[in-house]
Amino acid sequence: MIFTSHALAGAAIGIVSGNPYAGFASGVISHHLLDMIPHFDQGTFRLKGSLAPYINMHSDFNRSKFNGRDWIMLFIDFAITGVLFLIISATLPVELWPLVFCGALGGLAPDLIGTSPLWSDQLEKKFKSARIYKSFHGFFHFTVSPSLIWLGVVTQILVIGFSLIIIAGK
Repeated sequence: MIFTSHALAGAAIGIVSGNPYAGFASGVISHHLLDMIPHFDQGTFRLKGSLAPYINMHSDFNRSKFNGRDWIMLFIDFAITGVLFLIISATLPVELWPLVFCGALGGLAPDLIGTSPLWSDQLEKKFKSARIYKSFHGFFHFTVSPSLIWLGVVTQILVIGFSLIIIAGK
Protein backbone atom coordinates (compact mmCIF):
# COMPACT_ATOMS: atom_id res chain seq x y z
CA MET A 1 0.00 0.00 0.00
CA ILE A 2 1.04 3.57 -0.37
CA PHE A 3 2.25 5.68 2.57
CA THR A 4 -0.99 7.68 2.73
CA SER A 5 -3.06 4.57 3.44
CA HIS A 6 -0.67 3.22 6.07
CA ALA A 7 -0.23 6.60 7.80
CA LEU A 8 -3.94 7.40 7.99
CA ALA A 9 -4.91 3.91 9.15
CA GLY A 10 -2.19 4.09 11.81
CA ALA A 11 -3.37 7.54 12.90
CA ALA A 12 -6.96 6.33 13.19
CA ILE A 13 -5.84 3.31 15.20
CA GLY A 14 -3.71 5.55 17.41
CA ILE A 15 -6.74 7.71 18.23
CA VAL A 16 -8.98 4.71 18.88
CA SER A 17 -6.36 3.07 21.11
CA GLY A 18 -6.08 6.13 23.34
CA ASN A 19 -2.48 5.21 24.14
CA PRO A 20 0.56 6.29 22.06
CA TYR A 21 2.46 3.05 22.71
CA ALA A 22 -0.50 0.85 21.85
CA GLY A 23 -1.16 3.10 18.87
CA PHE A 24 2.38 2.61 17.58
CA ALA A 25 2.32 -1.17 18.07
CA SER A 26 -1.15 -1.45 16.54
CA GLY A 27 -0.02 0.74 13.64
CA VAL A 28 2.82 -1.71 12.89
CA ILE A 29 0.40 -4.65 13.02
CA SER A 30 -2.11 -2.79 10.83
CA HIS A 31 0.60 -2.25 8.24
CA HIS A 32 1.03 -5.98 7.70
CA LEU A 33 -2.71 -6.64 7.77
CA LEU A 34 -3.35 -3.89 5.19
CA ASP A 35 -0.60 -5.25 2.96
CA MET A 36 -2.58 -8.50 2.78
CA ILE A 37 -5.41 -6.67 1.00
CA PRO A 38 -5.08 -6.36 -2.80
CA HIS A 39 -3.41 -3.00 -3.32
CA PHE A 40 -1.49 -0.78 -5.69
CA ASP A 41 2.06 0.42 -5.01
CA GLN A 42 5.38 0.82 -6.85
CA GLY A 43 5.63 -2.97 -7.02
CA THR A 44 2.52 -3.03 -9.23
CA PHE A 45 4.63 -2.14 -12.24
CA ARG A 46 7.13 -4.95 -11.58
CA LEU A 47 4.65 -7.82 -11.50
CA LYS A 48 3.62 -10.22 -14.21
CA GLY A 49 0.21 -11.85 -14.21
CA SER A 50 -2.93 -10.51 -12.62
CA LEU A 51 -2.30 -10.85 -8.87
CA ALA A 52 0.63 -11.49 -6.58
CA PRO A 53 -0.87 -12.78 -3.35
CA TYR A 54 1.43 -13.41 -0.45
CA ILE A 55 4.71 -13.70 -2.24
CA ASN A 56 8.02 -12.29 -1.22
CA MET A 57 7.78 -9.63 -3.89
CA HIS A 58 10.33 -7.45 -2.17
CA SER A 59 13.03 -10.05 -2.70
CA ASP A 60 12.79 -9.17 -6.40
CA PHE A 61 12.20 -5.48 -5.79
CA ASN A 62 15.55 -3.99 -6.82
CA ARG A 63 15.77 -0.63 -5.08
CA SER A 64 18.81 0.30 -7.15
CA LYS A 65 16.42 0.33 -10.12
CA PHE A 66 14.02 2.69 -8.36
CA ASN A 67 13.15 4.78 -11.40
CA GLY A 68 11.72 8.22 -12.11
CA ARG A 69 8.11 7.00 -12.02
CA ASP A 70 8.76 5.49 -8.58
CA TRP A 71 10.24 8.73 -7.25
CA ILE A 72 7.32 10.76 -8.64
CA MET A 73 4.81 8.35 -7.06
CA LEU A 74 6.67 8.54 -3.76
CA PHE A 75 6.81 12.36 -3.84
CA ILE A 76 3.09 12.66 -4.65
CA ASP A 77 2.27 10.14 -1.93
CA PHE A 78 4.34 12.09 0.62
CA ALA A 79 2.75 15.36 -0.48
CA ILE A 80 -0.80 14.01 -0.12
CA THR A 81 0.06 12.53 3.27
CA GLY A 82 1.63 15.80 4.39
CA VAL A 83 -1.37 17.90 3.34
CA LEU A 84 -3.82 15.53 5.00
CA PHE A 85 -1.83 15.54 8.24
CA LEU A 86 -1.64 19.34 8.21
CA ILE A 87 -5.43 19.40 7.94
CA ILE A 88 -5.77 16.76 10.65
CA SER A 89 -3.46 18.62 13.01
CA ALA A 90 -5.33 21.87 12.38
CA THR A 91 -8.70 20.31 13.18
CA LEU A 92 -7.95 17.89 16.02
CA PRO A 93 -7.37 18.93 19.63
CA VAL A 94 -3.69 19.12 20.55
CA GLU A 95 -4.06 16.34 23.13
CA LEU A 96 -4.80 13.87 20.29
CA TRP A 97 -1.65 14.74 18.34
CA PRO A 98 0.61 12.21 20.14
CA LEU A 99 -1.91 9.46 19.40
CA VAL A 100 -2.09 10.46 15.74
CA PHE A 101 1.68 10.77 15.41
CA CYS A 102 2.54 7.48 17.15
CA GLY A 103 -0.14 5.53 15.29
CA ALA A 104 0.94 6.99 11.93
CA LEU A 105 4.60 6.32 12.68
CA GLY A 106 3.77 2.72 13.56
CA GLY A 107 1.80 2.38 10.34
CA LEU A 108 4.76 3.65 8.32
CA ALA A 109 7.58 1.97 10.24
CA PRO A 110 7.68 -1.31 8.26
CA ASP A 111 8.13 0.56 4.98
CA LEU A 112 10.57 3.05 6.48
CA ILE A 113 12.72 0.21 7.77
CA GLY A 114 12.30 -2.44 5.10
CA THR A 115 11.70 -0.82 1.73
CA SER A 116 13.32 2.62 1.66
CA PRO A 117 15.36 3.09 -1.52
CA LEU A 118 17.70 5.34 0.49
CA TRP A 119 18.91 3.04 3.28
CA SER A 120 17.24 -0.39 3.33
CA ASP A 121 19.95 -2.05 1.21
CA GLN A 122 22.64 -0.85 3.64
CA LEU A 123 20.61 -2.10 6.63
CA GLU A 124 20.26 -5.52 5.03
CA LYS A 125 24.00 -5.75 4.39
CA LYS A 126 24.84 -4.87 7.99
CA PHE A 127 22.10 -6.65 9.92
CA LYS A 128 20.79 -10.16 9.44
CA SER A 129 17.65 -9.11 11.31
CA ALA A 130 16.93 -6.51 8.59
CA ARG A 131 17.11 -9.24 5.92
CA ILE A 132 14.80 -11.48 7.94
CA TYR A 133 12.33 -8.64 8.50
CA LYS A 134 12.37 -7.72 4.80
CA SER A 135 11.44 -11.29 3.94
CA PHE A 136 8.70 -11.32 6.58
CA HIS A 137 7.35 -7.96 5.40
CA GLY A 138 7.39 -8.94 1.74
CA PHE A 139 5.59 -12.21 2.37
CA PHE A 140 2.34 -10.43 3.24
CA HIS A 141 2.02 -8.29 0.14
CA PHE A 142 -0.96 -8.76 -2.14
CA THR A 143 0.14 -6.31 -4.80
CA VAL A 144 -1.97 -6.10 -7.94
CA SER A 145 -0.45 -5.95 -11.41
CA PRO A 146 -1.12 -3.11 -13.86
CA SER A 147 -4.07 -5.00 -15.36
CA LEU A 148 -5.88 -4.84 -12.00
CA ILE A 149 -4.66 -1.44 -10.83
CA TRP A 150 -8.27 -0.32 -10.46
CA LEU A 151 -8.77 -2.92 -7.70
CA GLY A 152 -5.68 -1.75 -5.85
CA VAL A 153 -6.75 1.88 -6.09
CA VAL A 154 -10.30 1.12 -4.88
CA THR A 155 -9.07 -0.75 -1.80
CA GLN A 156 -6.79 2.12 -0.84
CA ILE A 157 -9.52 4.71 -1.34
CA LEU A 158 -11.68 2.66 1.03
CA VAL A 159 -8.89 2.43 3.64
CA ILE A 160 -8.19 6.17 3.39
CA GLY A 161 -11.88 7.07 3.52
CA PHE A 162 -12.63 4.83 6.50
CA SER A 163 -9.57 6.15 8.34
CA LEU A 164 -10.58 9.77 7.71
CA ILE A 165 -14.11 9.05 8.98
CA ILE A 166 -12.66 7.65 12.23
CA ILE A 167 -10.25 10.58 12.61
CA ALA A 168 -12.93 13.17 11.85
CA GLY A 169 -15.23 11.57 14.43
CA LYS A 170 -12.89 12.57 17.24
